[in-house]
Amino acid sequence: MKKILFIVLLNMSVSPAWAMAIPAADSAAGKLFAQRCSTCHALPHPKRLDWMHWRHMLGLMKMRMDEKHMSMPKEEWQRISAYLKQYANK
Repeated sequence: MKKILFIVLLNMSVSPAWAMAIPAADSAAGKLFAQRCSTCHALPHPKRLDWMHWRHMLGLMKMRMDEKHMSMPKEEWQRISAYLKQYANK
């Protein structure tokens, strides 16, 4: 029992990228990213992917939004894209 408790506590103390607070969370771009990208799913951390993979994911998210008849202004796509590019995993 003590061993299981130790393992649980150890796992809780490790903060993977997806569990950390997002960078520049109080910035306009950070707030937009948090608002828009947590509407349908859990908010991913920008370091979860590198920029090449984020570009691919943004394309997939655009297709999903189109399928659900959801829209987002082009300017917001550009701001989110710039935010992810800046904070993506290097």
